[in-house]
Amino acid sequence: MGAISFLKSGFNRAGQKFKLSVYLWLIIMVVCLILVLPVNSQIRTSLGHLSWPEHSLMPFELNLVEIFLVNQNLLASYFNFFLVTILLTVVLAVFLSGGLFGQMINPVDRVSLPGFLAAGCRYFGRFLLSLVLFIPFLMVFFLVFKILSAPLNLWSARAVSERPVILAGWLSLVLLALLWPAFKVILDLARIFIVAESKKVIASYASALKFIGRHFFPLWGLYLLVTLAVVIISAIWLAICRLLSAAQPGSLFVLILFGQAFVLFRLLTRQVLIGVEYSYFSTGKDS
Repeated sequence: MGAISFLKSGFNRAGQKFKLSVYLWLIIMVVCLILVLPVNSQIRTSLGHLSWPEHSLMPFELNLVEIFLVNQNLLASYFNFFLVTILLTVVLAVFLSGGLFGQMINPVDRVSLPGFLAAGCRYFGRFLLSLVLFIPFLMVFFLVFKILSAPLNLWSARAVSERPVILAGWLSLVLLALLWPAFKVILDLARIFIVAESKKVIASYASALKFIGRHFFPLWGLYLLVTLAVVIISAIWLAICRLLSAAQPGSLFVLILFGQAFVLFRLLTRQVLIGVEYSYFSTGKDS
């Protein structure tokens, strides 16, 4: 099978199970609303007495930054809340990943919310452990990125104009975009082995590394193709959004819809990527 066949298979599988993106979007929206409400209340209580100029010289976000720098204890009472929020976000991400992989790899086309939640519970422990075991790979990723980007940092540090600095920044971003998929695919494949072959976590990592050793470049290339498509579509989306003005109620409503559509698009992209990886896994595991 060629790259187009794997991409088509991934798109088809994601399209058949589009409900998964809707489930993810609804859960994320509900959780975000629950988490944002107390913070919003604290900000309104702390900043509600301030008088904002009608035509401020700084954007609203920069005004907030200035206030937080002057009043560094403004949200101190919410430190524990933020810490718990981060931990809950990790737990939720692991749970949702379990549901997503479980339903995407399930040969049955029909998906349901109970099935999604059941898969999240079934794979939660092993997916959490797989995330912990991915930390050493993450450390290697940062080390490799630091070594490869060192010449760019040295070049920008010696620059006498801003052009080399900007160019070095863009090249570092490209390097990051090329390098991250090479490591992220390890975690994805380990989770595919966990779901598809019911393996334990360490055995799944061993199988994933062995599989990648034989198929690294095709898998990396497929991941980069999907990523490139996401970047192009995101750039088009951003260009359209820049044409709309948030000052107009109608345009603001369209921007909000566009924003939520983009979130749904990114979730669907994750489905496509898992579908592509699983399609390649199904074809190449016996080779």
